[in-house]
Amino acid sequence: MYDMNINIGGRIKKLRNDRNLTLQDVAMFTGFSKALISQIENNLVMPPISTLAKISKVLNVKMTYFFEEEIDYKDYYFVKKDERQNVFKEGAKHGYLYEELAHIKDNDIFETFIVTIEPGNEKKKLFSHEGYEFMYLIEGKIILYLNNEIITMNEGDSIAFNSKIPHYAESVSGDSSKILSVRMKSQDIKEIIEQSK
Repeated sequence: MYDMNINIGGRIKKLRNDRNLTLQDVAMFTGFSKALISQIENNLVMPPISTLAKISKVLNVKMTYFFEEEIDYKDYYFVKKDERQNVFKEGAKHGYLYEELAHIKDNDIFETFIVTIEPGNEKKKLFSHEGYEFMYLIEGKIILYLNNEIITMNEGDSIAFNSKIPHYAESVSGDSSKILSVRMKSQDIKEIIEQSK
């Protein structure tokens, strides 16, 4: 049996069934024998490119479809507003409250949070971490300290920055402020850039 990481035969069989075609139909339209189509579908035979090209034409897909990464249609993570979990992050030491939003399982490329910043914290200790960060101010008003820079953010303002820059956010609205925070690890970004070249 041909050992392969990508289940080409299984994909052909699924497409054929989705299109309500029989083995005989595919054999007739491609000019190959029914036995050969069956062997390909059961991964007993690895079809050469010319054979796969004819099969893909009959099944109305690009030939590259058979080599693409399989999509898991259940690979999503849904979180209701009242079911958000509080998580501990470095900023929690500075009075921030992190509520985790939806994330992709087993994927550390990015993290998403609603961060609540309470007013009145007099300790303006800047901190830094790996990666990049995007902030969108949902509610309130904050002062964001980025190293020696002081940036005032109002509702609807957003900013993205290298998280290695020492930073600290302070709520100055008289009440708590809420931020949508998206964090990406720098090593993952470098990998994404390399893969896209």
